[in-house]
Amino acid sequence: MGSLGMFAKRQAEGVPLRLDDIAGKTVTVLDAEFKTGNFGAYAVMAIDAGDGETQHVMTSAMLILDALENAAAEGAFPIDATFKKRGRCWIVE
Repeated sequence: MGSLGMFAKRQAEGVPLRLDDIAGKTVTVLDAEFKTGNFGAYAVMAIDAGDGETQHVMTSAMLILDALENAAAEGAFPIDATFKKRGRCWIVE
């Protein structure tokens, strides 16, 4: 039996990661862009996970948004961060 992926003529390239994808890992946040969508505010972070390649992570987690906005206001980028999930909330160290 084949795989449905064999028939995908177009694949999503540059799809942003989720916080789950980098949970518990220390990454460098290079920059953040703040946006408003249909469901409220969110941020797209440009990160380096240690491999030298810039990747993008989307989040609408309020505690993370608050930390990113404060860091941006202080001109603190690039800055190291470790994202962790506590229950249903995301925190950053």
